[in-house]
Amino acid sequence: MGFLKKIFSTKTKEKDIPLPERYSENSIGDFYVENQVCITCGAPEAEAPELIEHSKLEYGHCYFKKQPATPNELDRAINAMQVSCISGIRYGGKDKAILKRLYDLGLQAECDYKLEDQE
Repeated sequence: MGFLKKIFSTKTKEKDIPLPERYSENSIGDFYVENQVCITCGAPEAEAPELIEHSKLEYGHCYFKKQPATPNELDRAINAMQVSCISGIRYGGKDKAILKRLYDLGLQAECDYKLEDQE
């Protein structure tokens, strides 16, 4: 009977949910493009060309070549998340201020960690 509870439980601990796989060319950091979640629309790259580009190894996949380092670059990374037509750009960090901004913009589904868990 206990195994049925596990299967049908709607409660899941954050650590039990696997994080999305990052595309291998992403620079190390909090912002990334999920592996196999790019349709070459060009919108994120147009929004943040200094941060995002298309792979030279795998046709059609974009990635973060550089992490945002200034407030302006952070704004552009967040704007790139907003224009991503298939929500392939994600935030994998735990910074409460950034998470709050993303939640306020309705981008909580693109965050690896929940704002309420960072209290």
